[in-house]
Amino acid sequence: MPQRRGALPISDAEVLDCPDTYARGVPYDRLERLRARTPVVWLDGRLSDVPGAWAVLRYEDVRHALAHPGLFTPEHDDGLHATPAEPPSGEAARIDMDPPAGAMLDRMPDGAPVDFMADVVTGLPEMLRDTLAGGVHALLRHPGQYERLRERRTDDGLLDSAVEEMLRWWTPVIQVWRTMRRGTVIGGVPLLAGERVALWLASANHDEAVFTEPGRFVPDRFRSVPLGGTPNRAARRRLREQRVRPHLCFGYGERACLGAALARVHLRALLVALLDRPGRVRPAGEPVLLRSNARHGFERLPVRWTG
Repeated sequence: MPQRRGALPISDAEVLDCPDTYARGVPYDRLERLRARTPVVWLDGRLSDVPGAWAVLRYEDVRHALAHPGLFTPEHDDGLHATPAEPPSGEAARIDMDPPAGAMLDRMPDGAPVDFMADVVTGLPEMLRDTLAGGVHALLRHPGQYERLRERRTDDGLLDSAVEEMLRWWTPVIQVWRTMRRGTVIGGVPLLAGERVALWLASANHDEAVFTEPGRFVPDRFRSVPLGGTPNRAARRRLREQRVRPHLCFGYGERACLGAALARVHLRALLVALLDRPGRVRPAGEPVLLRSNARHGFERLPVRWTG
């Protein structure tokens, strides 16, 4: 693929394209630089053993692409964010919509180190395991916010917002792929019919143009601002402008992820169980991240419950 306007030298793009990069975490600093300089960049795929694609990194561009599936067509193997022709048979039946989160936490005996991935959320689907582990990791990395949530655990609005912030902060699916049905321009870069496009959800959800201090876990970031009783139209407009845009963890629009409600139910249930149980979950060793530029998850997440 010849490099056209918007492409960076391959040595820069390789950082995003190489799965080994993600064993050290999503390179948010590199993504921030690329969003500012070249928000649509060509990745040739040779280090990730996938076909080359244009990586779309800014929130507004990713959301636009997700909202136009007739132009940015989901690929057949993109089961997470594409709506299948037939409803998934038995998906809800296999996964309890009233999840026994307390029973999961019982797999963490007081004081004994366990691997959250292998011992606590074992048996759950891959994406759901990554989502729950990301939520726990958010608490482990932000003990002050963890304590604040414990103190205010009866505040349903705060808990709902914390779930959304966990999803934004962690974003278990790093990118999803689309194919151009016809030519268009996005981020100043002309895309041709038939070209492959990678929509970087992890980059969009950490776009500082949309989310203030995106690297921080802020539990009340998504708390709604009530408009009732606001004295005048100008004040109501200002309040609306203060509302945070929705994250793109599960995509956007008519082809958003079918498992979104399921993931939210499980993550909220786990959060409530963590906050209600006496004691705290603590790190019990260094986590081992997946070597993947598609899934944001852990090979191992050692934790310990302390009373």
